[in-house]
Amino acid sequence: MVKISGTPLSIAAVGFAALTQAAPSTEERAWKKVRVQAHRGGLGLRPESTAYAFAYAMEIGANVLEMDMVFTKDGIPVIWHDHQISGTKCKDTTGNFVGKFIANITLAELKTLDCGSMQLSSYKQAKLAPGAQIQTLEEVLDLVECYGDSQVEINLETKLDPIVSNETFPLQAYVDNIIPILKRRRFDKRTYIQSFDWRTLIGIKKKFPSTRTVALIDDTNIIPDDRGVSGYPWLGGIDLQKDYGGDWVKAAKSIKATVLSPVHGTGGGTANSPEYKPFVTKEVVERAHKLGLQVVPWTVDDEVTIDKLITDGVDMIISDYPERVKHVARDRGYASGLRTREPRPQCLSEASLQL
Repeated sequence: MVKISGTPLSIAAVGFAALTQAAPSTEERAWKKVRVQAHRGGLGLRPESTAYAFAYAMEIGANVLEMDMVFTKDGIPVIWHDHQISGTKCKDTTGNFVGKFIANITLAELKTLDCGSMQLSSYKQAKLAPGAQIQTLEEVLDLVECYGDSQVEINLETKLDPIVSNETFPLQAYVDNIIPILKRRRFDKRTYIQSFDWRTLIGIKKKFPSTRTVALIDDTNIIPDDRGVSGYPWLGGIDLQKDYGGDWVKAAKSIKATVLSPVHGTGGGTANSPEYKPFVTKEVVERAHKLGLQVVPWTVDDEVTIDKLITDGVDMIISDYPERVKHVARDRGYASGLRTREPRPQCLSEASLQL
């Protein structure tokens, strides 16, 4: 998930918290667990959203595999963050598909792309996996099953834009077609459905009431849109100011979300930088918890900010570096993550990963 603008935040809407951290009490350590989500499988460590990334995330003990989903031209749900194939992430091996929207590419065409050989400039330490393909949703489920740990969960983001609707399949495809696959594969109880576009959360919750939904939030979907569309198009019909006085915690509760998942902060830097503006604070966490919402901030990669958020009381942290979250939490005396596992090359082979 990346959906940040430079829009300044309202202090009243967000609130600020002291950044001086206190050591947890014995009582806190006795119950507190900090769960870890591997963002796109942990793109700081392996090529994003590939089977290689998800396998490694399970090997290092991530609780949850965070991922994104779009539909191919032939209606197959695949795991990829972007609507469009970027030349900085994938390269053509046959054909000419870089630059095209996935909604205009068949699965067979998509499978010709090599999405494991490109080194992202911001993640130069990530170990490449030449030949790695974009995976279907079911291939990722196969991979998780092959690793054999029923505790591993999935956080699946629906990728669509309420303003630029021609870049992806329509809303109803997401509402109708994801949960039946998860139910058939017996992954529905192990999966969260997350989205910035709350229309999908509202629609899925109405049709499949037991689904755990995650209300993604940043400064671009809780302010009136500035792309020629008035109101709050991302919030599924909610007028944040008129309906909830700008309170996005209450707004998330109103759509029956299980989890509130805000960006951790904006402005750049880390939690102790002067330019940093916290979006998640202790006050936000406490209000959300009183309403029965879990709080899961994204995408948190530095240890200072991870430490601040743990002190704020968040339930889980999404990171490109899941091992850092485990390290900081355990250093503070909290349990974090699942047990580590031995690599299972046969699982990657079955997922069609070329190593």
